[in-house]
Amino acid sequence: MAETKKAAKRKPESVWTRPPRARREQPSLGRDQIVDAALELLDAEGLDGLSMRRLGTRLNSGATSVYWHVANKDELLELALDRVMGEVRVPAPAPLPDGGGWRDAVAGYARSLRTMIHRHPWTVPLFGVQPMIGPNATRVLDGVIGAFDGAGLTGMDLENAMSLLADYVIGAAGSEASWQNTRDAAAGEDWLETLAPYLAEIADRHPRLAAHVREIWVRETADVLEQRFDYGLSCVLAGIEAHRPR
Repeated sequence: MAETKKAAKRKPESVWTRPPRARREQPSLGRDQIVDAALELLDAEGLDGLSMRRLGTRLNSGATSVYWHVANKDELLELALDRVMGEVRVPAPAPLPDGGGWRDAVAGYARSLRTMIHRHPWTVPLFGVQPMIGPNATRVLDGVIGAFDGAGLTGMDLENAMSLLADYVIGAAGSEASWQNTRDAAAGEDWLETLAPYLAEIADRHPRLAAHVREIWVRETADVLEQRFDYGLSCVLAGIEAHRPR
């Protein structure tokens, strides 16, 4: 029988856990400059637009200077993601008599995270790839735990609630950003006009769908997205409320 080889496990790595290098070796190009330039590329062209070579060219510096601060593109993305997490705000829960202040605080965090993702849609595929352990991410996550004060959640109940909320926001905001970017922010009425012949063609086979599209797409796209997000967020919060320990 042929021997099977067990695949060697890759040791987890992070830019935040790598020991800093001696200051005397540090090049003139600083980490903040590198992250600034990376963010410009990411916001303009997305993840595919960022490479270490293009970054070096943008900085008018060789790749060696960049690699002094980051070992690879993954570490650079860790730094970029943590930088934009600095835009996320988590309100403190109001001390309401019924302990319900957590809902407004959590909702405030959800909307702030959504706004950040709209500004930087390239972040969506990065969530969950690396642990969020940078200074901005840890501030946000610690704040979210505080925002849930009053909900009576601990341990896995708290973890499940936080994950559910983040999954909803990241999924919804990512989908919204993709739609707006791909469709170039065209109004629903414009799309309805384009689709009119096709809707007429399928109306006999799918009358409910055709009627629904005609009803919704005459509305402002931004209004539809806002209403849809608020509805989903209220359902998430109601679900967390229903599963709180009594």
